[in-house]
Amino acid sequence: MIEFLRKLNWLFPILILLTLGFGMIGFYQYDLLNNIQPYWLSTFYLSIQLFVLESGSQSGEIPLILEITRFLAPALTAGGIFVALWEPFSQNFLLFKIRFWKDHIVVCGLSKKAELLINDFLRNKNEKYKIVLIEPNAEHSSLNNLRKKGVIVIEGNATDETVLLKASVLKAKYLLALTNDEKINIRIAQKATNIYNQFPEMAMKYDILQVIVHIDDFFTMNIFKEFHEKPIPGDKEQRRGAIKIDYHVFSIHQLAATFMVDTFSPDKYVNLSEETDPPAHLVILGENISAQYLILEAAYMYHFGNLKPIRITVVAESPDLFREQILSLYPFLEHTVDIRYSSYTAFFANPCPVPIDEISVCFISLDDDGKSVYYARKLRQHLFIQGKDTKQNSIDLFHRYKTFKFSSPPVKVLLPRNTALINIFDDVTSELNALNIELFNMYEVICNKKTIVDNRREEDFIAKHIHYEWAKHQAEKHKTTLGSMQAEWDKLKDAQKDSNRLPARHMYIKLRFVKAELSDIQSGEELKFDDISEELWDKIARMEHNRWNAEKNINGFVLIDKVSDRNLGVFLKDYLKCHWDLVPFDRLDHETQEYDKYTFKMAPIIAKLNHKKILRKRADD
Repeated sequence: MIEFLRKLNWLFPILILLTLGFGMIGFYQYDLLNNIQPYWLSTFYLSIQLFVLESGSQSGEIPLILEITRFLAPALTAGGIFVALWEPFSQNFLLFKIRFWKDHIVVCGLSKKAELLINDFLRNKNEKYKIVLIEPNAEHSSLNNLRKKGVIVIEGNATDETVLLKASVLKAKYLLALTNDEKINIRIAQKATNIYNQFPEMAMKYDILQVIVHIDDFFTMNIFKEFHEKPIPGDKEQRRGAIKIDYHVFSIHQLAATFMVDTFSPDKYVNLSEETDPPAHLVILGENISAQYLILEAAYMYHFGNLKPIRITVVAESPDLFREQILSLYPFLEHTVDIRYSSYTAFFANPCPVPIDEISVCFISLDDDGKSVYYARKLRQHLFIQGKDTKQNSIDLFHRYKTFKFSSPPVKVLLPRNTALINIFDDVTSELNALNIELFNMYEVICNKKTIVDNRREEDFIAKHIHYEWAKHQAEKHKTTLGSMQAEWDKLKDAQKDSNRLPARHMYIKLRFVKAELSDIQSGEELKFDDISEELWDKIARMEHNRWNAEKNINGFVLIDKVSDRNLGVFLKDYLKCHWDLVPFDRLDHETQEYDKYTFKMAPIIAKLNHKKILRKRADD
């Protein structure tokens, strides 16, 4: 009812004016009926008095219009008072209600990504989520719709600790800092830390708070990951509550790139298992932040059984400038991948300087949906004309299916946030699919519970086990004490957690290498790890070391001679990014070579804990 009145707030002053008009007419008619000289000014004054229950008791014959006005005027007054009192009463009632909530979700900032994520939570039929939204803009067009769906809205600034306390952040399960200003997002995370440090005994009563912070800037993200959770020496008492917080920063562009890289890995389309197989070749069109993350994630993940560095061809409007930008952020990237940069003019020349038939998969990441569609079609045309095997493959498939939808290489397009053109013309998607071109709206693909919350939880489940096995190994080796799995995980900074998340993601590439998959299906032939040959185990270890080398190179590590002092070695790794294992696999000591097999040897345990099975792929898969 209140929302209905808010929508019709324009009607209230009109009713008041009409009532005043009716009152003046009514009193004028009353004076005439009762032989009283009427005065318009007097009738206006008496009409105003009707709103406060004055001047309404008239003797004699009363005109119908005045009779109606005598009831309508005080009714409008009562309605105005009700609406005025209901707003603060309703807000205070909701704040009182939140105090009894536990394991709810606090969302800070109603950005587009926040709105999509909230709606995805609310669509979940298996679990009813309690959501508190903190938004400073009371006029935001989406607030009323979210209120109708049960979201409690607190109008205020999430960087204010009192506002976070009103949202009962100490009892929440998730705190999502999703404003469009990453500096504000970081301040929100810091305020949450302050609150937990102020009330550690209260925080200890509840589960760990998952703080998820959106950041796009490369340098800001890395500083946050490296230092935000770093303990303050000699000041542990001031950080007692912080141990109950698990921080995670993400960029929507990075998550989009991760989705594309993991979902459309080259080994799904071409053979990359044998040493005779050519290297995977990835073509990326674009030079925006998403293209930058596509390069980075591919360099992290694409390490296959052929043990050859992936080749990446970047097509950009300003290739030299983009290369300088990439090298300034990742100076050792070219130690890991064979990356080359080309202009659009050079790449789309005839003949094409890039061997078309060797391309495994193509990604397009541009800032405009029209431009994305244009270059996607142009790319498919170019691949068809310039590649001998590619052309013949497409023709053969057309004769079989009357379409190019299975032609190679596949073209995957990561659309920007604003995709008005695609939304206007529905047939764009179907026509592009006929050319094996898939469109993915970045925000629609990423801004959901599965990608931002669940995938990380599943990924962290695997990563925790990987880290704990390493921690057990170190504790046995150095005769040190070991805490629980969660306790050991909580000791890590987010950057260190990432080092365990990467092998968790790469496990799926290793599974495909041995022609197996992690499956929810309980029937099928299980992969017996004891039957894997030593030759395959050696390749798996080399794949893992190549992946590890890539991770360290991208993150700026440099090679040093091995040090005998363990404490010095830990200091150099953690603080100066130096490592002695940044060498080819054959130069590693036997213990380290064996450890590179370990993450994959854990796969059956992880599968069992996840209630899944590792099944052999059928020959026709």
